[in-house]
Amino acid sequence: MSHTTTLQPPIAAARMRESNETGKLFWLLPLHALVWTLAAWLSRSNLDTPGDMVENYVWGIEWQAGYAKHPPLFAWITAGWFRVFPHTDIAYFALSSLNAMAGLFGIVALAGRFVPRRLALLAGVAMAISPLYSNLAIKFNANSVLLSVWPWTAYFFVRYMQTREARAALALGVFAAAAVLGKYFSVVLLAALVFATLARPAWRARLIERRTLLVALAFAAALAPHVHWLVVNHFPTFAYADKRTGGSIGAALGRFGIYTLAQIGYLALSFAAMLLMVRERRGEAARLMAASLVKPSLNPDLWWLTLGPLFAVGLIACAARTQMASVWGMAQWFAIAPLWLAVLDRAGIALVPARALRVLGGYWLIVLAVTATIGYLGARRNSDDAAEPRAELAAAAQGMWNQRFGHDVPAVAGSPHEAQSVAFYSRGQTQYWNMGEPQTTPWLHLAGLDQRGALFVCRMGDVHCIVQARWISGEEPEPVSVHKHAWGRELAAREYVFFVVAPQG
Repeated sequence: MSHTTTLQPPIAAARMRESNETGKLFWLLPLHALVWTLAAWLSRSNLDTPGDMVENYVWGIEWQAGYAKHPPLFAWITAGWFRVFPHTDIAYFALSSLNAMAGLFGIVALAGRFVPRRLALLAGVAMAISPLYSNLAIKFNANSVLLSVWPWTAYFFVRYMQTREARAALALGVFAAAAVLGKYFSVVLLAALVFATLARPAWRARLIERRTLLVALAFAAALAPHVHWLVVNHFPTFAYADKRTGGSIGAALGRFGIYTLAQIGYLALSFAAMLLMVRERRGEAARLMAASLVKPSLNPDLWWLTLGPLFAVGLIACAARTQMASVWGMAQWFAIAPLWLAVLDRAGIALVPARALRVLGGYWLIVLAVTATIGYLGARRNSDDAAEPRAELAAAAQGMWNQRFGHDVPAVAGSPHEAQSVAFYSRGQTQYWNMGEPQTTPWLHLAGLDQRGALFVCRMGDVHCIVQARWISGEEPEPVSVHKHAWGRELAAREYVFFVVAPQG
């Protein structure tokens, strides 16, 4: 007689329903990325007012191992993206949204080390609603690139601590290096991982294991080209970072207090979203979620990963007297939603994954309505961020140069945002030269500009740029008036001047 073991029909059906439910939840995060790509395009007539995103591009296309202000990761990602996709605002917003989505899936993966997969996806849903992974993430720069890197670094850290896998050790080293290559602020993450390792006895034992050397070797190998660049170029990024330090310890403590309060604000919507997905006992769930931040015993592993970065920020910021911005910490809350889920699951408080669709669906409708209103009102009021015609200026510059010389502008300089926009909205052939600080753009030199030709672009009101461009180029200014259309309206024209250095021969 033979015996076979089969799943009872009710169990098999339940597992199939769970699998289908998980599959549906998986697609919520890509849809969220699509919604925010559209929302950013509706609300913004330009990429970002400070010009960070076009600056990313003009750095990245030179493929340096480091740049004057920051390490190179986010510039490399930008340059790689626009090797494939068109140089348009919506394509850039798509990159920003996909970066945030990658981070949300990292949060889901981290939560999956502590709770069932069908619940782990709710951690991504809860954090998707936070401003950290939505409207703040749309400006892709040195801060927002960490949204995708930090959660995956933490995931491979936990995976290595739990399994001792060599692959996890290597991945941990590579992702830790990538975090540093994103922004030096990532020393906060590394410090937090050290705190967590020392605080947890099982994790502390990994420090003396041979495989932990793989973490260090992978980290060093991935970081080596940038370290070499730092030494050769006399640590320029350190000098830039040093400008953000100084002041008294009292002022530093005050700034850290403001920074901490801002983090609470960033997380409020995620807290509310998690509660909306609780089946019942919401009052108890809210108390447990709040208590999880002050009671390490509820889940010591995730508690250290959640609060460790905040402790590290406080220590480093106060020791260095750093003038902190609240958005610097936008990537630090990768473990808080997994912590909440683990605590609720341990307490037997049921969550309803199907509610995630309703939570996000309602949120998406609000976002699209609000962002469309913001975009329309900005165009109607001719506000600076809406009416500034950066893409149109670039089209005018490239059109003029093509008409005269038969090819795209080879190099551009002038008012930074305007000149960098001319390079970004090109077909990838235009380089940027910083005429005020030429050492920050070492890939171009003045002698080369005379040979190849260059366009100097200045805002009409930027007297310093006009004087300097006239002196460097030796040419007379050519006034240009440019305007843009948005929401069926012709917006106010902006005035610029061009200085054309014709290519020799």
